[in-house]
Formats: sequence, structure tokens, C-alpha cells
Amino acid sequence: MVKKQLYTLQMEESKDLRKHMDDFNRIILDMKNVDVRIDEDQGIILLSSLLITYEHIVDIICMGNKF
Repeated sequence: MVKKQLYTLQMEESKDLRKHMDDFNRIILDMKNVDVRIDEDQGIILLSSLLITYEHIVDIICMGNKF
């Protein structure tokens, strides 16, 4: 169930980025407490959960990983 929370997490229009990241980190901690690891994918899952208004920032971060 906690994996589903993570993979379906989407930032809400009314929520600020800090609150969204707090929610994301809470889910990650819940997963670690039940020995579920997703370390490699955390960044891309977080970036994918952001609003479209963050698309430019996401693109810059993703392009930086290719260099």
C-alpha cells in the first residue's frame, strides 16, 4: 500500500513545494520502516510528481544527469 502512495503521489495545485516534499519524504520513511528500498528511483519519482509548472526545472535537472 505504501508503494502505491509513492507511485501515485502528485503535487496538488494548492500545495506548496515544501509541503509536497514533506509528503514525499514521509512516504519514503514509511517504506524504509518496512524494508522497502527504492533509492535509485527516488529522484525521478519526485520529479515526476511535480506540477507541469516545474517542467523547466525538471528538464534542467534531467539534462544535467546526462553530462
